[in-house]
Amino acid sequence: MFDIYDEKGKGDSESRIAEVISRSKHLRVLDLNASSFEHLPNNIRYLKQLRYLTLACNGNIKRLPDSICNLQSLQTLDLYGCRGIVELPKDIRYLISLRDLTVTTKQTRLQENGISCLTSLRRLMFFECENLEKLFEDIQNLTALRELYIYQCHNLVSLPQGLKYLPTLENLGIVKCEMLDLTMEELELEREEGGSLRNLGIREVPKLESLPQWILLGSIKTLQHLYIRDLKNLSMLPIWFQHLTSLQSVEIINCPQLSSLPEGVQHLTALKRLEIGGCPKLNKRCIEETGEDWPKIAHVPDFYYDDSKITTNDE
Repeated sequence: MFDIYDEKGKGDSESRIAEVISRSKHLRVLDLNASSFEHLPNNIRYLKQLRYLTLACNGNIKRLPDSICNLQSLQTLDLYGCRGIVELPKDIRYLISLRDLTVTTKQTRLQENGISCLTSLRRLMFFECENLEKLFEDIQNLTALRELYIYQCHNLVSLPQGLKYLPTLENLGIVKCEMLDLTMEELELEREEGGSLRNLGIREVPKLESLPQWILLGSIKTLQHLYIRDLKNLSMLPIWFQHLTSLQSVEIINCPQLSSLPEGVQHLTALKRLEIGGCPKLNKRCIEETGEDWPKIAHVPDFYYDDSKITTNDE
């Protein structure tokens, strides 16, 4: 292993990195986290055995060299917080072994036949892509994808409909996307099975008024954990909420317009943990014994009400 940092802390220059690469042709891990160089040396193409590369939190780098696409053994590419990156390499589709990709970019659109060609991809994260308006429409090609996270993409206006056809997607997180509209005009409601979603978290998506049926409907038998937080315009949970028969935990925090729980919640026998906080209208209806919605949740063993635990069932 080589230490690219010299004693004065200025060892992350391109020349020093290029030197390390030239002396380490069999390198498998290259951690350049929190460095400040502007250009990744072209000779990175020679690291044929490289499995892991992070450039996280480098605010100076603007582009990745095209030669990075020669790294066909690369499994993890971490561009978290690289806010200066103008666009991703056009030939990123050639990173055929990539399993984990974290992207920060200034792009407004992502090219088709790019990331969607990374069919080994299991985890994909978009972080602080502040100009990004849309993802690639052919996302359904990511047939191995298990985790998708979208954080602080303030100008993202929609998600691709192909998202509902991902056969292995288990975890979906959407946080701080101010312009995102998760409604769909044409819902294919006949597709009620075949999904695999287990964990869904949505936070600070102000346009959201109800849960996105087009995402959830195929996973009504698999969803186990639901986290919704800081949704100031969420006004209702859908009637079909009662069909989420595998649901084990639900967290509803700071949703001030949410006024009641839907009918049938009492039939969710797998539900073991429910937390409700910062929801004034809903809180009143869930007061122990006297609340209108109390009969719907009295069977839940662990019920948290504004940070206070209420044990609803005796041991």
